[in-house]
Amino acid sequence: MESKKKMLLCLFLLVAQLSVTQKIADKLYEKGLAELQAGVFDMAVKNFNKSIQKNDKFVDAYFKRALSYTYLKKYEEAINDYSTVIELSPNDEVSFFNRSRIFTALKEYEKALSDVNSAINIDKEFIEVYYQKASIMLKMKNLDGAISTYTNLIEILPDDPRAYYNRGLIKYRNGDKKGACEDATLSKSKNTACALNLYDPLKQLIENSCDEKQKQVLLADKQDKDVPFEIIEEVPVYPGCEQVPKSELRKCFQEQIQRHIARNFKYPEEAQLKGIQGRVFVQFMIAKEGCVAAIRTRGPHPILEAEARRIISLIPRISPGIIEGEKVNVPFSIPIIFKLQ
Repeated sequence: MESKKKMLLCLFLLVAQLSVTQKIADKLYEKGLAELQAGVFDMAVKNFNKSIQKNDKFVDAYFKRALSYTYLKKYEEAINDYSTVIELSPNDEVSFFNRSRIFTALKEYEKALSDVNSAINIDKEFIEVYYQKASIMLKMKNLDGAISTYTNLIEILPDDPRAYYNRGLIKYRNGDKKGACEDATLSKSKNTACALNLYDPLKQLIENSCDEKQKQVLLADKQDKDVPFEIIEEVPVYPGCEQVPKSELRKCFQEQIQRHIARNFKYPEEAQLKGIQGRVFVQFMIAKEGCVAAIRTRGPHPILEAEARRIISLIPRISPGIIEGEKVNVPFSIPIIFKLQ
């Protein structure tokens, strides 16, 4: 009887110790997670290390450490952590997907392809994996494989305009103009400017792959009607301008765009280090659905152009412009100035 009590006491103490150890591991994990979200990746790794030392089966800690290593461009360490996650949790499709992206960056395409296939086997409706697989196929110069991958995706998402567009683009590259035009037509029938930023690329695919009669039909669609900001009857209404008198709406829109740029402006660190500055001219469209689409930039350096696109892409949904009672697309242009102090 005494022996049994001792055994139960030992078991209780062991469970209690494991519970305390896990609580410590959880706290260290939470610290690492906060640092990961704050972009302090080195410190995140240190806390995930400590968490894993307390519990070497802590799947989430390995996964988040892998993410931290990826941001630090320590790809081998990230691969090792994702491999550990997969060993501990064989049906973790996201780890297969993330590891495949690293293998792709390292140009280890066969390994990347194996991982995306594993992810698809686990979850056949993991949409982004199909895009990743098609991208790998293209890098391997397997155009037919990429087309087949998009066909599989379309079976799952028959209303996805991006899948039709991408498949059409590859068909065009593969010499199949008829098939490319068919896919461009399907993409256009399912696309809205707010769903995806396909406005300009889709028009280009139609121009390149369709015959003149098809182009007249597809490009004459009212969906593509653009009315310049300067002459639009009812200008797009930026959030915050709803109560402004109609005569002041144009001015309010322009002021709110300027405020948006000022609030979201970040001078790229690389551009500062390299002394890159100048004016980036940005043209975009306020689509009839109310979103920003078709962003184009022209500036002194790609780094500045990328930052300008990022800023404009963050513009919130806007009440679209109207002419003759019909919502229309409204192009708008503005310069963004990058000047070193």
